[in-house]
Amino acid sequence: MSKKLILMRHGEAEIGAGYQSDFDRKLSATGKYRLQRLSKVLGERKFQLDLLIKSPSRRTMETASILLQNLEVKEQQIQEMIYESSVDNLLDLIQSLPDQYAEVLIIGHNPSLTSLLAYLTGDSILSLSPGMMAIVSFDLAEWAMLSKGTGYLNEVLQ
Repeated sequence: MSKKLILMRHGEAEIGAGYQSDFDRKLSATGKYRLQRLSKVLGERKFQLDLLIKSPSRRTMETASILLQNLEVKEQQIQEMIYESSVDNLLDLIQSLPDQYAEVLIIGHNPSLTSLLAYLTGDSILSLSPGMMAIVSFDLAEWAMLSKGTGYLNEVLQ
């Protein structure tokens, strides 16, 4: 059985002001518009996911909410460790997933998501911009088998 991991950077956020913490930054109007467009594309393509894992930051929660307007997801989780995470922590999270989940979406932040994408696929050229998702496939039966270079970049959507 193969696995599919979708790594998504949150949508474009408002520029942080001195009075507002990074954690509480909202999506910009442009970010919301682009995510609504992406959500419609995912709906038209009948994307179905077993699990959505998201950071608890405001912009990632808003990103997930917009995507879920047209995206079918069986389960959702909020993982605090995704905010300001490292590649090692994200890898540990993914490798510990139950194997019943075949298709998983993680909505998080850079630089860790882009670094994880490069680690898994060997593609160090691609950088996830806000609202961009990379779909990576693995010919692996278990999430615990994920390691450097085991993924194949299938598609990038934005």
